[in-house]
Amino acid sequence: MRKKTGSILAEDHMIPALDEGISLHLREKRPGRLHRAGAAGTLLCVHGQSIPGAAAFDFPVPGYSWMDYMAARGFDVFALSLRGYGASTRPREMTVSPRGRPPAVRAAEAVRDVEAAARFICERREVDGLNLLGWAQGTMLTAAYAAANPARARKLVLVSPLYLCEDPENFALFEDPARPGKLNPKLFCAWRWVTEKGQQRNWSRLIPKGREKEFREARAVRAYWREQIRHDAEGRRRRYPAVRVPNGLMADHYDRTRGKAFLDAVKVRCPALLVRAEYDLVSKDAEAQELFGALGSSPGKRYVVLGGATHFAQYEKRRGDLFGEVQGFLES
Repeated sequence: MRKKTGSILAEDHMIPALDEGISLHLREKRPGRLHRAGAAGTLLCVHGQSIPGAAAFDFPVPGYSWMDYMAARGFDVFALSLRGYGASTRPREMTVSPRGRPPAVRAAEAVRDVEAAARFICERREVDGLNLLGWAQGTMLTAAYAAANPARARKLVLVSPLYLCEDPENFALFEDPARPGKLNPKLFCAWRWVTEKGQQRNWSRLIPKGREKEFREARAVRAYWREQIRHDAEGRRRRYPAVRVPNGLMADHYDRTRGKAFLDAVKVRCPALLVRAEYDLVSKDAEAQELFGALGSSPGKRYVVLGGATHFAQYEKRRGDLFGEVQGFLES
């Protein structure tokens, strides 16, 4: 479906995954005029563990769409929804009861979706490389893709970067008491229902008490949940509406907390920008610093801390500073 809004052209693609029976939703936005962005102006965005691509990067509140911001500056931008998220296919294990089944959509599977999207974009736009932007768990996936495909990864942006965070107290919360070192199957079955209350709490708890109006607008808070539940018809019919979310990336989070990295960061050979918000409790400074050091083969790497913002900076008042930092890096 193609739609033009002002000077920006939007198009939704359903592309085949590398695995049979899976289709992936890929939102594209680019300048509406005749324009060829080339590899330098082509970008693939990958979301985190609970919010699909379009809601993460194309937030439909005036002045909030990160994709619009980049398209208005000449970029051809794509936002991927991994399998199990948004309008992408839900794998079979997400169509049945989650109990007794391992976490669905682990990082090793999800990075194959990133590869499928990158192949599609490069073929469609006739480019031999592209830029990558990951948010939260999406940083692990984009960095892993860049490490495995150095010839195609032009620049890498990691917002709320995740890598290693050895935290015995944290992983003890997820561990099976009967099997040390293993996930608790009662907490991490195949998938889970996520409610508006839970999602709003995840955001609100990061904002310093009494400073709510400094960080965000009420219209953004209202739209935040609406955009998440848009593609889950079954979830909308529940007594307490909710969206299905695969538990795979949460299981990979557990691996991080016990010192098991998903990627070999030294294999990333393109320039990298790490951006972490001051009040981000998902990505910690020590973890971001460790990743920054591990990116030993990345030329011109940068680490930026965004003051007065949280893990959800793209939905907050400091979003313009976030967008500007990333744009400046991509255009440099």
